[in-house]
Amino acid sequence: MAGSRIDTPATTALAPVDATDGPAFPPAVTPDVDASRAATLRRGIRRLRVRIVTALAAGFLTVAVIAGVAFAVTVLGASESTQRLMLDRNRRTVEAQVQFLRDRLDPVSAQLQFVASLAARGRLDITVPDQEIDALATAMERLPQISGAGFVSLDQTVHRIERTGSGLKRDSVPLTSIPGASERFHQMQTATAPFWGDLLWFAGQRQPVINVRVPVRRSDGTFVGGLVATVAMGELSRLVVSQDIDGEGKSFILVGRDRVLAHRTLTEPRHVALTEAQPLPRLNEVGDPVLAAIWKPAVQNRVFGRALGKLGHIVDVDGRLWVFVYRQIDSYGPEPWLIGQYFPFEEATRDIERLREGVWAGAAALLLALALAAVMGVRMARAIRRLGAAAEALERFDFEGSPVARSTLKEIDDAAEAMEKARATLKWFGLYVPHRLVARLMEEGEESLLSKRRTVTVMFTDIVGFTPQAENMDERSTAELLNHHFALLGAVIEREQGVIDKYIGDSVMAVWGGIRRMPDHADAGCRAALAIARVLRVDNAARRARGLAPVRVRVGLHTGAVVVGNIGAPERINYTVVGDAVNVAQRLEQLGKEHMADGDDVIVLTSGDTMAALQDPTSLETTPAFVGVQTIRGRVEPAKIYRLA
Repeated sequence: MAGSRIDTPATTALAPVDATDGPAFPPAVTPDVDASRAATLRRGIRRLRVRIVTALAAGFLTVAVIAGVAFAVTVLGASESTQRLMLDRNRRTVEAQVQFLRDRLDPVSAQLQFVASLAARGRLDITVPDQEIDALATAMERLPQISGAGFVSLDQTVHRIERTGSGLKRDSVPLTSIPGASERFHQMQTATAPFWGDLLWFAGQRQPVINVRVPVRRSDGTFVGGLVATVAMGELSRLVVSQDIDGEGKSFILVGRDRVLAHRTLTEPRHVALTEAQPLPRLNEVGDPVLAAIWKPAVQNRVFGRALGKLGHIVDVDGRLWVFVYRQIDSYGPEPWLIGQYFPFEEATRDIERLREGVWAGAAALLLALALAAVMGVRMARAIRRLGAAAEALERFDFEGSPVARSTLKEIDDAAEAMEKARATLKWFGLYVPHRLVARLMEEGEESLLSKRRTVTVMFTDIVGFTPQAENMDERSTAELLNHHFALLGAVIEREQGVIDKYIGDSVMAVWGGIRRMPDHADAGCRAALAIARVLRVDNAARRARGLAPVRVRVGLHTGAVVVGNIGAPERINYTVVGDAVNVAQRLEQLGKEHMADGDDVIVLTSGDTMAALQDPTSLETTPAFVGVQTIRGRVEPAKIYRLA
């Protein structure tokens, strides 16, 4: 890994070679190569060579032909391409909505399953309902979308916890006091898996709630109770509204075809006249004339109709066209939901006009670029020919030729200057090192730098505020602090079979799955991060007891593909990993600045990729908290962020 020196065979070959073994730079062909074969090879290379002016002219002509064909295809196929583009955009819009909803509701079910699993394994005593309620309260603190939760015990008692304006309120009531509760409890007794039930009426807030129910069974399958969590219609509407597109577009969720479950006007359900008999408003009762017209006869449009496909349709509302895109989902209750958005037709077709304008602007730019390329090509050809002549002189070991002419083109001028420096350097270098040794070093160095691509988990750690802290410490104290800190982290990383790639100041970069394949590299990395958090908290407690400031640390974890192998110059090689995954891990560590509270000793942030790569999430013995979806610098797509500690 980084920091270790690797002696290649090329390096060890330096010792027995004497600079007097031969002339400073012998002929390019070594004695063990047949002279006639080398001569034939050189003649073949000469036959394949062309003049730079010819190559540039052929290249410009090829580019012009390809660009012309591409322009014609683009113009002729603009309509088809635009339709595919808009179809993809509409599909991504709907998929993003569905995924956003699942990301908010599925964790509710997952939290209840986690609590049920604790009870099944005996980690929670079902005879003490307060333990289940405490676990549900923890889930509600992590997931603010949960409006209420409860545990129904075998003695027909409902132990509830409800989110109120002043906090979480707990109570216990008989099951028979809740209308329809006995039938729902029987459904849980016969259920074999978690399920989303029918809508419930929340009398306290005068609104319906969607609910997920999870039977609690012992390891032998015996039913011992049921868990329920609810999400209020108002909170669901706030979640959906947060996904509204810019402009006049609005999001919605329908139950069936005519009942509205989520909409901008339902974020405060108390303002809507809802009752237990009619818990959901009809399309014409939410004050949205566009949504009320969703099932009007569709308007046919030749260009945009194919771009919608089965994703939606267009309707005319008071002389203005609106585009509806939607998708049916069946996962959250006995009745299907229709989740979607609508937006003005002119917003949907704006990209068509931009595409057409871009085609013509691109054609003009292409013609101008070809003209400029032709002029620059002639100038570059002259300068490159001069560089080629200088390179041929070096190949003949002629170091006494005239200097290379300078150029107004910066890169070529830099190359000419570098060529002059190389000629001066090689002139002196040739007095000490035989040419055969240089060739041997190059040949054997290539074999030692072979690399491979693997999927690994990368960790970055960093001490918060170390630089100002070190300014008030002497050199010995700084070294002792870092050595102690690195010893703590190194022991944990080694115990989880990780490899420390390098130390960067007060930071540590570690890798799982680099040197050897590890199917559970993500699990090991997460366990190491949690162990680091525990070790640092214990160590900081000891430091505080001695009157010392705590060492606060940020940790970032990410799983992705990297290149792993010997990286570096032949005489100084590091076995390391490089790639986007390394950058993302470091940026997750930096992202900890935004989420670390003043009293936190450590914060561990990990990406959704690492969570997805876990083979056994239960081995972490904790549930990662979903922080949110955030854009990471250097990546196009936003990433899901979780907090482990």
